[in-house]
Amino acid sequence: MADRTNETAPDPIDSREISQRLATLDQRIRRRSVLGGALGLAGLAALGWQTPSAAAGPALQGASLPDDAAPPDEQVFVLPDDPTTDKTPDFYESVYERISQSCFDILSDSLVRLSRNIEIVPGAATKWTASNDGQTWTFNLDPNLMWNDGTPVTARDYIATFQYGADPKHAWDFTWFYQGILKGWDEAIAGKIPLDQLGVHQGADEHELVFETVVPAPYLPAMLLYSPTLQAAALQKNGNGLYNADPATSVSAGPFKITEWTLDQRVVYEKNPDYKGTLQVPVNKVVVKLADPKTWFTMYQNNEIDYMQGPAPADIQVAQQDFPDQIYSGVGDFRTWYLFFDVTKPPFDKLEVRQAFSHVIDRDAIKAKILGPAGIPAYSWLAPGFPAANGQALKSIQNYDVAAGKKALADAGFPDGKGFPNLQMWVRNPVPLDLSVSQALASMLQENLGITIETSNKDQKTFMDALTAKPTEILFGFVSYGMDFLDPFNMLSVWLSGGRHSWSNSQFDDLVKKAASFTGDPAERTKMFQDAEKILVEDVPGVFIYHATPVQFAKPWVKGAVLQPDKNGIKALHWPGYTAMDTVPAELYIGKDAPKGRENM
Repeated sequence: MADRTNETAPDPIDSREISQRLATLDQRIRRRSVLGGALGLAGLAALGWQTPSAAAGPALQGASLPDDAAPPDEQVFVLPDDPTTDKTPDFYESVYERISQSCFDILSDSLVRLSRNIEIVPGAATKWTASNDGQTWTFNLDPNLMWNDGTPVTARDYIATFQYGADPKHAWDFTWFYQGILKGWDEAIAGKIPLDQLGVHQGADEHELVFETVVPAPYLPAMLLYSPTLQAAALQKNGNGLYNADPATSVSAGPFKITEWTLDQRVVYEKNPDYKGTLQVPVNKVVVKLADPKTWFTMYQNNEIDYMQGPAPADIQVAQQDFPDQIYSGVGDFRTWYLFFDVTKPPFDKLEVRQAFSHVIDRDAIKAKILGPAGIPAYSWLAPGFPAANGQALKSIQNYDVAAGKKALADAGFPDGKGFPNLQMWVRNPVPLDLSVSQALASMLQENLGITIETSNKDQKTFMDALTAKPTEILFGFVSYGMDFLDPFNMLSVWLSGGRHSWSNSQFDDLVKKAASFTGDPAERTKMFQDAEKILVEDVPGVFIYHATPVQFAKPWVKGAVLQPDKNGIKALHWPGYTAMDTVPAELYIGKDAPKGRENM
């Protein structure tokens, strides 16, 4: 192992406390039968269920500032982001090359938002209804929303945005998300139908937006968290969605507008005075400093930034000593980190090889020596607290058992690793924590199985292009995946045939797809998902390493409900972050104890 794995990171948050909070969250989610926070299960949502009005959502921070807040001109929030992913601020231009670790997707409202209690609440849509068969969904847009060029936000903007996402000329890097769900989506991205035949169209008037699905989709409102819109007129004028990366051509209907974009240096957002939506924000200016993640902790120590996430284990140790009250840990997006294989190619076409790998990873050691509060051991795909999670029942399948691992490798024809090919483990755009874990994994595999593994760090684009190529170009890698919406279908669908990975199992596919559209007893739906996950864990297309409980540092002057315990007891800035996809921007302000001169940052 690398030297860093021999250091024990002290827990600024007791591991038992995290486990208890996750258990509480799991119980509450199960009681609500969550499909996306406030959404009921299929039996409610698909059969004509209607959302509450926007006023029924959580109370948002208004324009007035609390007594302990800095004055308006000092309401400046400073965040870091990775300069290798600063192509765009917009989801529908690029998911994997957009600013996404700081302030992002803030130039328009998504149709729905996530509250800090992990519930779906109204965003740009004031309400939504479903047809009896669960295949036609009507969203009523807030008629007050306006672009800052003086034109209204209408269904036309959302239609143009979804058509842009499905346009094969655009080759959007997230097209898989709606495959098999939105009517016409698969055919459109393949160039088989014109874009105007996509199942996203205007309803009775310009403020009514209709989605059609190919199967009953009770989870669709939760999926539409990912619906920040581009402007139809700007798309047409510019020919693509990159116009927002230039303040001269950017158009905003969201709480902020872009006033500066200096490539590889910084992005500046300022409050949009023309915003007419419900996400009223106290902060007047957000400065995004583009810097190598390895430098973020030093920047934080020097008060150059107010917040950061994903610190290295050594940084957590320093923080525990120097500022323990500035450390937070939550559930994030219920992310699971895992090893994966191209099961269509040797040596990973043999189940025994994959089983061998699954049994020689000491997850408890990784937790104790590297992760600290940043994660908990994983033996299955769905994290504790996530709907249908069943990790305890599945734990014995990929348990730590070196003898079993050695036997499985020998049964595959490689006794003590003899004849086993040298491997390269691809790692995606790793931060220091990822580097430490990947090096530990390689060391464990080598030591316990007698094989040779080299880690190879790849940038985001190179990794994702290779992973999603058909056939995939990565034989063996280490990566993570977190929820896009709070439903088992979202997480499990990553493993469907033809998706992110080369693994294909018809029984798994059938169970996941049947459960996804099931509108009956919630318990029966959960059982189908759990049966599917068992197939996944047993066939070992991935070795599940840990569920992330991401660590964040926030300065004492970062204040508001955003860092107070939610109703599940989780105390952290909640996923997705400082974005119009959730209520975080409305619940965060800068205190009067912040360093002076921030208005000039």
